[in-house]
Amino acid sequence: MTIVKQAAGVVAGSALVCLALPVAPVAAAPDVAPSGSPPSRSTLLQQAGRVVAAGVPGVTIETRDDRGTRSVVAGVGNLRTNKPPSPSGQFRIGSITKSFTSTLVLSLVADGKIDLDAPIDHYLPGLLPYPEPITVRQLLQHRSGLYDYANVLWPNPKVMAESRHLDYAPADLVRIAIAAQETLPFTPGEQFLYSNTDYVILGMLVEKVTGDSYAHELSRRVLGPAGLRDTYLPGHHTRLRQPSARGYEAVDSSGRLTDLTTYNMSVAWASGDLVSTTHDLNLFYSALFGGRLLPLPLLRQMQQSDDAFPGFEYGLGLGHTEMCGQQVWGHQGGVPGYGTYSFTSPQSARQITISVNRSLTLSPAAEDAINALIAVEFCGDPAEG
Repeated sequence: MTIVKQAAGVVAGSALVCLALPVAPVAAAPDVAPSGSPPSRSTLLQQAGRVVAAGVPGVTIETRDDRGTRSVVAGVGNLRTNKPPSPSGQFRIGSITKSFTSTLVLSLVADGKIDLDAPIDHYLPGLLPYPEPITVRQLLQHRSGLYDYANVLWPNPKVMAESRHLDYAPADLVRIAIAAQETLPFTPGEQFLYSNTDYVILGMLVEKVTGDSYAHELSRRVLGPAGLRDTYLPGHHTRLRQPSARGYEAVDSSGRLTDLTTYNMSVAWASGDLVSTTHDLNLFYSALFGGRLLPLPLLRQMQQSDDAFPGFEYGLGLGHTEMCGQQVWGHQGGVPGYGTYSFTSPQSARQITISVNRSLTLSPAAEDAINALIAVEFCGDPAEG
């Protein structure tokens, strides 16, 4: 299965789902040797160039493996100045935020403040009108059946661009989801249905049980312990502090790219509002799988996964697939102007994080090129056999 196509990164039905769907790493191409040597810098540049040639303005990459850490950029980060992307710059990571939110919730489970199998109504009584109980675990797994509010707010690229300055409170987003769905489509726990609403509610849960803000608890329990210096929640602020690149989308039939760097991402909050860097994302997943953020039993629960799509399973804020004889874990995120892909193989200690400055309107050729770029990290450099 492919990364972006499986995620329906452009359109699903009539609605953009860039916040909404995780993706599995692509299986290795037949001519890529399983467990081969990690890619050289020249191979990464070559693969990144193919992404740019397929219509993405700029690409930023960091890989970590037994060859060390390599940072690569290609294309342009600013279409007006033709300046390249900054390898250490910041970008919006979209739904990769869910891995952070899940880690935060599980740290509160470790402290006895949250019970994974308790109904969310125990902590937030009256929030949801449905008679069926929905547990914290089912929210983390996307098995609640709750409607995804993003389908209402971003029905197409034009509306997505025009709504960049709208401001939302978390409760607003939950109300939009409830208004769109009178009854749940299935008994909670029975099916996988990806929904940003799940993670907005989890953010509200964090604030309820701690009496503190989601942003502060995330910083104290996750960002600080992982050593992340350039990851933060912008909240209602619309500008990035140190952008790696300007973010673009084709929002109308002309195909012309529109600058959407400035955007009020309160529409995402605990489901997709974080800003980070390629370096910080690799550090985060390294710290997570290295057991530095959660007790080992809870990390194992985070990795207990069920089928989400063919060949791809989803756990608690993480997805994984088998790839060239190893398990590859991580998440993808897409928001206006920025697409991010961060995947780790704990078995081989290989990591890759990719940021592109066009996401929701990617071409199939760009999707394929990103898939190939990820495959070469985990399956080996074809140039080295």
